[in-house]
Amino acid sequence: MLVGSSSKWQLDNPRTSLTIFFVIWKLLLLLIACTSPYPGYDTSTTLLTQLVAQRPDSEHVTDIVSQVLANKLMRWDAIYFANIGHRGAIFEQEWAFVGGYAKTVGIVSRMLFAAHASVVETAVAGTLVSNIAHLLSVLVLYQTSKLISPKPSSHETQSFAFIAASLHIISPAGLFLSAPYAESSFSFLNFVGFYLYTSSLRAHHDGRLGPRDVLVIVSGLAFGLATTFRSNGLLSGLLFCFDIVKSIFTIREDVQSKQTLLGLRRIIILVIAGLLMAVGSAFPQYLAYQEYCVDAKPEHQASWCTHRVPSIYAWVQSHYWNVGLFRYWTLSNAPLFLLATPMLLILIASALKFLPPSERPSSAIDKTKPLPINEFRERGWLSPVGVDVARRLAVPQLILALLALTNYHVQIVTRISSGYPLWCWWLASRIVARDCIELAGCEISVKVVVMWMVIYACLQAGLFAAFLPPA
Repeated sequence: MLVGSSSKWQLDNPRTSLTIFFVIWKLLLLLIACTSPYPGYDTSTTLLTQLVAQRPDSEHVTDIVSQVLANKLMRWDAIYFANIGHRGAIFEQEWAFVGGYAKTVGIVSRMLFAAHASVVETAVAGTLVSNIAHLLSVLVLYQTSKLISPKPSSHETQSFAFIAASLHIISPAGLFLSAPYAESSFSFLNFVGFYLYTSSLRAHHDGRLGPRDVLVIVSGLAFGLATTFRSNGLLSGLLFCFDIVKSIFTIREDVQSKQTLLGLRRIIILVIAGLLMAVGSAFPQYLAYQEYCVDAKPEHQASWCTHRVPSIYAWVQSHYWNVGLFRYWTLSNAPLFLLATPMLLILIASALKFLPPSERPSSAIDKTKPLPINEFRERGWLSPVGVDVARRLAVPQLILALLALTNYHVQIVTRISSGYPLWCWWLASRIVARDCIELAGCEISVKVVVMWMVIYACLQAGLFAAFLPPA
């Protein structure tokens, strides 16, 4: 389905085909999770579900199914998300998970079950939210893949868009996009932001300034919402920064022309969009500062209140999870770096392929080969607007990969990569072109990469359900 050419029926019914593929893939991962050894080395989930099982009203079939589902999917960070959605944040370290996802899960659980939904029911609600968000992100990616093309109705463009969306379904993030985790919701909102931003560039290219400005502001709102789900959503703000710098240079070239006023208008709109996005990150920090620094008595104030930038998120990540520059670079973590290497190479290679030659390291330029951007243009996958979008998206993706390598717990790159479409477009282009990809100087069949994605996601599903790394 992926590595071969897409069938006529699939392209005539892309959303139906993607949904069917999505359901089959999700059922496969769930089957693997359910057959995984139980309960795993950590009994946190078991203790929580046992408390719920002791309730007199927990004998219904739906309650039993909920407990089985929670026992397999409420692992690692999902326990935090379910607990916070159930009763709010109590402990300081829980503020690393406070945000849009936990709030959304809490609201959905109370809508589906009761005002006092149990933590198990909250986990089930989180599973529902994650799976719906993942499906929606697949469909949005399909539409965005067509939007960047000059011929959205052509057979080759439809194949390209369909395969890119299919690759997102079998993302190495695997069961993390089904469990009560924020990744799938983040990818949906981030993809919506990319779609709206791309639409704004098309409106700008067509001279429709009013719709352009509205789309830019709404895209900023979408990115802001995405940032409440995952903090790396802030990287999407680089799109606005790029456009602001570009507008400034346009104004400097001819200060006396009408373009000056239009450029100032563009800058103001972009700043508004950027501020909307920044609010998504700043607002939870403000709430924590009020609780731990303003409302607390001086002797009970948190130590991070006196920091130059009093961010509870930065403090919690550093203090409780040891996140920081090169802190993860230890011999014991070497296996996790090996597990993350394929995804890191894919992210970095695909980003470098789309950067203009002047912005790429000289070692990454092979002057004997045509630039991928040129091939995308020739095949009709990228319009002039699509070229601009792809080059802009390369920078946040490249920075994400470098941050994962140097600052984050490196293994999470396989799941946070699910919020970025560029690598899916690159792999989809190689599949349609029936060509190899180049990783770390070696040519590799794209079939091997797809096989790795499937095998990794399946193995990870079994390990995740058994409460085993990588997480």
